[in-house]
Amino acid sequence: MHIKISAVTFGDEEIEEAISCLRSAKLTMGARCLAFEKAFAEYLGAGNAIFVNSGSSANLLSWFAISNPMIPERQGRRRLGPGTEVIVPAVSWSTTIWPIVQAGCVPVLVDCDPDTLQMNLDAVKAAIGPKTGAICVIHAMGNATPMAPVVSLAAEHGLWLVEDTCEALGTRHGGRYTGCFGQIGTFSFYFSHHISTIEGGMAVTDDDEIADLLRSMRSHGWSRHRTDRDAIERRYPEIDPRFLFITTGFNLRPTELNGAFGLRQLPKLSTFNRRRKEIGKAWHEAFTVLVEAGKLSVMRTTEDTEPAFFGYPVLCRSSAEKDKLMRFLEEKGIETRPIICGNMARQPAFEHVSHRVAGSLAGADRIMDTGLYWGVHPRITDEEVDYVGNTVRSFFAA
Repeated sequence: MHIKISAVTFGDEEIEEAISCLRSAKLTMGARCLAFEKAFAEYLGAGNAIFVNSGSSANLLSWFAISNPMIPERQGRRRLGPGTEVIVPAVSWSTTIWPIVQAGCVPVLVDCDPDTLQMNLDAVKAAIGPKTGAICVIHAMGNATPMAPVVSLAAEHGLWLVEDTCEALGTRHGGRYTGCFGQIGTFSFYFSHHISTIEGGMAVTDDDEIADLLRSMRSHGWSRHRTDRDAIERRYPEIDPRFLFITTGFNLRPTELNGAFGLRQLPKLSTFNRRRKEIGKAWHEAFTVLVEAGKLSVMRTTEDTEPAFFGYPVLCRSSAEKDKLMRFLEEKGIETRPIICGNMARQPAFEHVSHRVAGSLAGADRIMDTGLYWGVHPRITDEEVDYVGNTVRSFFAA
């Protein structure tokens, strides 16, 4: 068998919608993208959704918005300036952290819990200092970071809270969807993620002013897609409203093809995630004996969380054993990956990135050195689920 890390989840509906889009000759961001934004916001129960061309772009847009002179102050939160520190888990993705650096801020890396793979809340609390301006949560591998204490800490210290939810679309925590606890939540619709728009991402926020700023910055800094466009244009009657720029910005717009895919994929998300949960549960049960014997660790779901598995992560007893298991699985046709980027503080790029490490990163090191994951996607069959379970058990029985 060949168990891929991910598989195509689109079919004739998405292809026909894309062909219809091509035939209409309306390809740049338009009605389909706006409809997808509306549907996505309604799905999450969020006030606003801003569609962009990737999850990485959603992160970029979010951090530059919080650093923008036009960002509204909220409950003591001030815009981030050069040198402002942002607390972020060490086990993370590169383009979660690079936008923080590119916006002039300093990432402060904190440890992660090897049991849940989420950021360590005691480490977050200890890392807060006079330069701290924000906390960046990552809901890793479809699990959820316990949000009540993070929300409380952010409010107590007047910090922005951004949730990178690119690996946890559809995960519920405390009765709410992840990505909806902070001021901004980001999502990815890359090929291998919970739904796909080929490439694509989304930033969501309940703050209408922040949403309008995100819309401006997504498209060059102009006023064109803002809800207060008319009022702005009346203030500058001498400037052609089609090219009226009120802030700095990028070009991070999606295409109508991306919107077309999203409109067809989103209604399938609950079904996709239900299957992911079934597969994860089956493997949990298959590995119970290994876990009880201390031969393997599986990701523990955080309290009051309904996960939407991104992959199936495990930790071995040692780095050498992890390497052997990885080779064994690959030889048996089961694709594997490291758990995100591992401990980002150990990546060579950080040799020339201004950052701070807050406390020990022993948990992040353990995740990096002993962890791997394989695919949990809705196209995996029951036969393949059994094959993976039997293959892993056979490795530890040898």
